[in-house]
Amino acid sequence: MPTSHTYTELGTVVPSYTPLPRSGQYQSEAELEQAFIDALKGQGYEYLSIDSEQALIDNLRRQIEALNDIRFTEGEWSRLLREYLAPAGDDVVDKARRLQKDWYYSLTL
Repeated sequence: MPTSHTYTELGTVVPSYTPLPRSGQYQSEAELEQAFIDALKGQGYEYLSIDSEQALIDNLRRQIEALNDIRFTEGEWSRLLREYLAPAGDDVVDKARRLQKDWYYSLTL
């Protein structure tokens, strides 16, 4: 059993924490989201306005193709989506778990 001050395979446990002083006012969720977006943009990330499930899937395809230096045919992409990324009957937890545990997938092209 790990102690509170040891490194474990789960990460490093912080032995102490000093919170930042609060101004007495709370940030709205929209302000928090915008601050987070601005911080990511400042690190070189591009902001995309994704307003539908199809736009999300299309962006996922573009990112996977770019990361792997590949262009999928429609059939290959459909098979990857159906067999690995979003099999029928899987819920959000199943999909997230698969990507976190089985992040390597061999697709025969």
